[in-house]
Amino acid sequence: MNQVREPAFDRAVGRVLRVGAFACFFIMVGGLGAGLFLSGHIPADIERVGVLLIIATPVVRVVVACFLFFREKDYRHGWISLGVFLILMMGALFGMGEH
Repeated sequence: MNQVREPAFDRAVGRVLRVGAFACFFIMVGGLGAGLFLSGHIPADIERVGVLLIIATPVVRVVVACFLFFREKDYRHGWISLGVFLILMMGALFGMGEH
């Protein structure tokens, strides 16, 4: 990867992780706040969305890294990132019935 472009790459990946973490935090706080004022399954559903978002954040990070590697013409790391993404997807697909 070109050294001139590396800080932009790191910023883009860092931005994905920050946005995912902050969005998860605010959704979880919203679910907890909703639990104080609402009864039923709505607060639990809101918190479940927050948990799914925190699980999805690293997967989105791998997708963004893969895209950026290919855009930078760093095919070696791009294919590695794509392989990691496929492993994550196969784990999610085949692990669904394990509980």
